[in-house]
Amino acid sequence: MFGWPSFLGGADTKLAHLLVLLRGHFDLTLIPNDAFRLKEKVWTDYMDRYGVRYTLLKRLPKHLDGVALSLCNDRFFTDGHIKEARKRGLKVIWSSEMMWHHAGELEAVQAGLIDRVLYVSELQRSFLAKGYGKLPHVITGNYIHPEFFPFKERRHKTFTIGRLSREDPAKYPEDLPVFYECLGLPDTRFRVMAWSKELARKYRWHRFDERWELLEPEAEAQVKFLHSLDLFVYPLGHTFWESWGRSTVEAMLTGAIPMVPPGHHLDHLVVHGQTGFICHDFLEYQEHAQRLYYDYPLRRRLSLACREHAATKLCNPADHLRLWQEALA
Repeated sequence: MFGWPSFLGGADTKLAHLLVLLRGHFDLTLIPNDAFRLKEKVWTDYMDRYGVRYTLLKRLPKHLDGVALSLCNDRFFTDGHIKEARKRGLKVIWSSEMMWHHAGELEAVQAGLIDRVLYVSELQRSFLAKGYGKLPHVITGNYIHPEFFPFKERRHKTFTIGRLSREDPAKYPEDLPVFYECLGLPDTRFRVMAWSKELARKYRWHRFDERWELLEPEAEAQVKFLHSLDLFVYPLGHTFWESWGRSTVEAMLTGAIPMVPPGHHLDHLVVHGQTGFICHDFLEYQEHAQRLYYDYPLRRRLSLACREHAATKLCNPADHLRLWQEALA
């Protein structure tokens, strides 16, 4: 597996969770882009705990058996790891994870260096498939280990809404501050992670008052942040396409009720009216947010349903293991 886990960013987080899913079923070795990663004790301890090896490619034998898997790691191409993997006898499986092709990716396809591609959703496949031609593929989705995002009963002193995502300005709608404020929720706190200088510049026209808490990436653990939210309100920028929706499912696992736009893979994650709401315009966000604010029994019922649906349907380990056994065959 070419890459390194993290709890910031979808693909690296996915890698961290995949190690838990695949351990005991596959013989796993992680190969980081940089040697200094091998000194990151938080992650070497993590991999030791799950019986995963980690080393540099140059330390491995010249002839290898098995599969080289890379998730959204453009240095797999630009650093020449893909060529070295093929040279040593590995079958190459690649997953973009995004809605665009990475530097060197299509050149590797043309050179015949990739044996199979993976997609997270049919929506992502519709964006990328043309570039891959007739390469075999598997749609694997995303596995999130339910135990990493425990459920929490919500009885916050102050009702709180917010969102968690990469600090990519394209993911944030142009009107985010007034969008939240005009939902008309009394005595409500707004929390956003991750925040950046680019986002501050994007919203420099708005005065963020004491209701707002704008957190830098990893300012809090993801679980702690999601536990602080009653509603996960997730409008997206008009030029952005969500290929899957990892943070939405993480929120559901903790019991934060999602409110999301249509037209993304989010349609396949949220059961409208039962495990959250798919909102076609601002008035629908406003209507559902206000109803949940005032109706605690409804809010609690949906919160529990979010956890149940995410843990048993969206993140069922047996279902995901079958997909990965097919993907890595």
